Amino acid sequence: LDKQLDKENTLRKIENNNHPDLLWIEPSYVVQGKSISQSKAKLESISIKSPPQIRLNQIKEIIDFLGKKPLESERSIVIIEDIEKMNESASNALLKTLEEPNAGLFILITQRPEKLLSTIRSRCQIVPFTRLNENEVKKIIEKLEVVKEIHDISIERIQEIIAFSNGSPGKYLTNIQYWLDISSTLQQSKEIKLTNKIEILKLAKEITDQLNIEQQLWYIDFQQNRIWEKENNPNMVKKLEELRKQLLNYVQPRLAWEVTLLELSLNN
Repeated sequence: LDKQLDKENTLRKIENNNHPDLLWIEPSYVVQGKSISQSKAKLESISIKSPPQIRLNQIKEIIDFLGKKPLESERSIVIIEDIEKMNESASNALLKTLEEPNAGLFILITQRPEKLLSTIRSRCQIVPFTRLNENEVKKIIEKLEVVKEIHDISIERIQEIIAFSNGSPGKYLTNIQYWLDISSTLQQSKEIKLTNKIEILKLAKEITDQLNIEQQLWYIDFQQNRIWEKENNPNMVKKLEELRKQLLNYVQPRLAWEVTLLELSLNN
């Protein structure tokens, strides 16, 4: 009974993010000189034009955390979410910490491991998570309380979003929310390779006026998946990947979208 109570107490602390031997790091924004995590920004509907990053000050927080002895566990655990969003200075500082973690255990979470420094990847043991098939995802989704507005989404679009979620029910719920957050005009804009230059400029304006940077990056992912599934067009996928890199490197979003959409129209 005591062991069960200890286990429940530990789980409660982890869920409330107040376990003394666990540090959870995620990309953050800087708003008026203060750091705000991406999850808090989403929860409070804070719209920010620049993408979130894992910053050097967060790596310093990890170093300080690992410099203390664990209080309740054999090891201190550091979880870094979306580690591919780490900036260069933070990557270099983390590399040194990975070489000498003291009594620390690192768990690095990413959907894009190819974006990490090879020197960081070489110091990690890769643990892949196998995706569920579509039927398994549907069964889980049916048991969840999904947002009420889902009945407004067509069956065809639901199927497309399930396929886009790569076998992850959690990602499916996130994708549904992103889809509901974009305007009906963008929802109905099935094609982004337009031929009319005026329409291209209008679309670029609508995307950057209505979507924050995280939503724009999601929209790029969604369009890449759609183009690959429908047309198997690697050139368009590559153009959109270049656009992603530009947005992550703080290129003026509207200009980046205009140039990319014009280039796509030339390849049409």
